[in-house]
Amino acid sequence: MQRTLILILCSLFFISSFAAKPTSVDITYNYLSNDRNESQAQAEQHAIERAKQRALENAFGVDVSSIVVSLDTETQQNGTFTTGSDFFSLGGTSVRGEWLTSKEEKILSSRHNGEYWEIKVYVSGTAREKSGSPIDLKYAVISQPTDRETRPRFFDGEDLLFRFSSPVDGALCVYLVDEAKNAFCLLPYASDGKGYVAVKANTDSLFFSSKTNPDADEMVMTAEKDIEHNVMYIIFSPNKFTKARDKKGGKNWREQNLPRSLSYEDFLRWLAKNQTADEQMTVRTELIEIRK
Repeated sequence: MQRTLILILCSLFFISSFAAKPTSVDITYNYLSNDRNESQAQAEQHAIERAKQRALENAFGVDVSSIVVSLDTETQQNGTFTTGSDFFSLGGTSVRGEWLTSKEEKILSSRHNGEYWEIKVYVSGTAREKSGSPIDLKYAVISQPTDRETRPRFFDGEDLLFRFSSPVDGALCVYLVDEAKNAFCLLPYASDGKGYVAVKANTDSLFFSSKTNPDADEMVMTAEKDIEHNVMYIIFSPNKFTKARDKKGGKNWREQNLPRSLSYEDFLRWLAKNQTADEQMTVRTELIEIRK
């Protein structure tokens, strides 16, 4: 079969062309897990994120896209040529708003029905309508340099590595929030005085490895309890920005060897301020489980 023509038609609706002001949003949301291996902490985190997604959908709606592809074909069989056309379509939706800051995130109820977690949550905060397309970031939270996909679970003593790439030049910061509500600055490195990591477009970068960068801060996952959960914030913008104002711990040997940090509340205030000022800033979160 010979394909002689490919025609792609794309239609987009409800795209805003102006900068929108922040608005208040809130929702009470019921979440049902669809993963039997999901822990309670993972289910509750997913419930919060789904609630935010639904609140954005309710406030701003969705963008609808459709692609129709026409393939003109020519087939030869027993010396006879036949022609025809094949059609197929692809459709998708994306939320028109983005979450800026949370005022309240509350777990109202959390129960396991024997197979899955049923979580009821309430979230409130500020959000705004998107004015452009999101940046297609690629990243993975890993423990081995050869890994390509994010690991949902680590064990005490395992290395933490981070792989990242962007289609555009920009600035990158990465924070890790622990269960004690401390926000640790992992990127930029402690010795980097710029306050951000400069990222080159279309470059696959591996962080926290001294093999790729002798100045890298190497990270090791630790857990004092049987199971702990951290949230990693990946923050990127094509516009330059600098990390939050933090400080180095120093009460004991362990704290002296931790990354610079600030309180989770101060971190969220810093993040909200930067997202409000920069509509192109992209924020992604990853829940990480650490086991002893």
